[in-house]
Amino acid sequence: MSALPLIVIVVLLVAYIGYSLRNRRRLIAEEMVRTSRIDVGTEVMTTSGLYGTVVQLHDDGTVVLSIAPGVEVKWALAALRDADSLADTYRRGIAAPDNQPTGEELP
Repeated sequence: MSALPLIVIVVLLVAYIGYSLRNRRRLIAEEMVRTSRIDVGTEVMTTSGLYGTVVQLHDDGTVVLSIAPGVEVKWALAALRDADSLADTYRRGIAAPDNQPTGEELP
């Protein structure tokens, strides 16, 4: 019985594990850069689509967002995307709501 199939399987397994670890390190580095860009005053969008401005940063990985005058909510930092990293389609919602229906367009 030849050991070649076993060697091929081991080589493929090692290559897969190495590739997975490299991707994981890259994702962690990207996450660190993304979260370092979020500071007090940064306009953000949550992963669920809520827009707000960071008003407080906490050491436990949470932030307080101002989503309307007098309305502040607490979110996990991992659930935020800074507005500069968003596609133009999403940033338009923060900057100027040009695409808001006026009510006259109803069928």
